[in-house]
Amino acid sequence: MKVAPEHTEDHVLHQMGKPGTGILLRFRDLFAKLTKEARKDQYLTYYLIAAHPGCTERDMRALKRFASRQLKINPRQVQIFTPTPSTYSSLMYYTETDPFTGRKLFVEKDPKKKSRQKSILVR
Repeated sequence: MKVAPEHTEDHVLHQMGKPGTGILLRFRDLFAKLTKEARKDQYLTYYLIAAHPGCTERDMRALKRFASRQLKINPRQVQIFTPTPSTYSSLMYYTETDPFTGRKLFVEKDPKKKSRQKSILVR
């Protein structure tokens, strides 16, 4: 089953409009319990994003640690954030501002540095 936590750092998750990692871990544990009870061979796969507005290389290193220690995975497929029309994330990307607070927001726009964020997670 594919799930889309997309990230693990609270401030990045906030920018994405996503809940914290506690919900992800509870879901993972419930999925594992029900899978075991049903004696099925089922797995979770995680959709993760690099270079979302607000995300830094430090955040990607933290995501890597979480994926390794908590999820017990070594991600091989990670998407680099791409702005799409009519989303708050795209608004943040282009304005470099949190639309809800008006605060300036770090946004990685250099393609090489975006790729570096991704490579932190997939190495």
